[in-house]
Amino acid sequence: MLLRLPRAVADEVDRLAADLHQPRNHLVAEAVTFYLAERADLDVALERLRDPNADWVPHRDAKRVLLGD
Repeated sequence: MLLRLPRAVADEVDRLAADLHQPRNHLVAEAVTFYLAERADLDVALERLRDPNADWVPHRDAKRVLLGD
């Protein structure tokens, strides 16, 4: 796979790779993997937020349960 990055991003990846003594492709693969996992979590959260049948808990009640206030 060929990946084109803006020069500033590529330079930052190169600096980080040198600092960490890791190959560039390893850092980019790690970053993409992290992004995809975060994106999947976001998609689940948005799906739950848009669910018209979702039960909502008032902030006051959640705070009381979580913080004991």
